[in-house]
Order: sequence, then structure tokens, then C-alpha cells
Amino acid sequence: MSTHRKFSFKLLSKAANIKLTEADIKPQLVYNAQKAKSFWRPPQVSRRIQNDLRKACIVQDIKPESIGLEPLRPAKSLRYKPNKLERHERMQADRQAMIQRNLEKMPQTIQAWKEDKLKELAKQKTSMPF
Repeated sequence: MSTHRKFSFKLLSKAANIKLTEADIKPQLVYNAQKAKSFWRPPQVSRRIQNDLRKACIVQDIKPESIGLEPLRPAKSLRYKPNKLERHERMQADRQAMIQRNLEKMPQTIQAWKEDKLKELAKQKTSMPF
């Protein structure tokens, strides 16, 4: 409905008198018993002509649903997808949390390191008095 068109008298008169069925508007799944296969039959009225008829109905103040056209579907909302960012930006929160955990463990780490150092020094000392 974005453009304003001047419709021909033929199309306007057609819009007032036409009665469309579901088979005219929608594609149908048809089963062929001889071949045991099914196929889609296209609609008798193309989407472009359906939209032209809809616009002609609106120009003439006729409801498009009254001639058999489907009601307009509401527009779908756009899906929000955040930017991918760079790897260091994506990992920043995890990295900060890991640093904070390591800082909290630091006194125990230092204490364990000092104990290991003392054990190594004790091993290096000989039992000989000289």
C-alpha cells in the first residue's frame, strides 16, 4: 500500500463484483492418485493481482475480506541481535571475574608457595654437621 495508483475502470468494476474462493487465493496441495504423488498447484490469482484488488477495494471503500481476500497480517517485529564485538570485548566480563577470584585466592597461594620453598630448603640441607 505504499504507492498511490490510478486503477482502471475495468479493475475497479472487477473489484466490486468479484467473489474469490480459497482455491483462487492460496496454493493447494493436490494428490495425484495415478502417480501416487502430490504437488502444489499455484493460486489462480497471483499475489500482485491480489494486492491490486485489495488496493482497488480500499479506494472504493469496500472491505477486502468481503470479496474473499485474506486480511492483512500484522508486521513481524524485528529481532534484536547484538553486535558480535571482538573477542577481547566479549570475554572481558569473564576475564574480570577470573581476576577477582584469583585475587581472593592470592593469600593462600602465597602461603603455599612459601611452604614449598621452605620444604625445598630443608631438602637441600645435609644431615652432616659440617
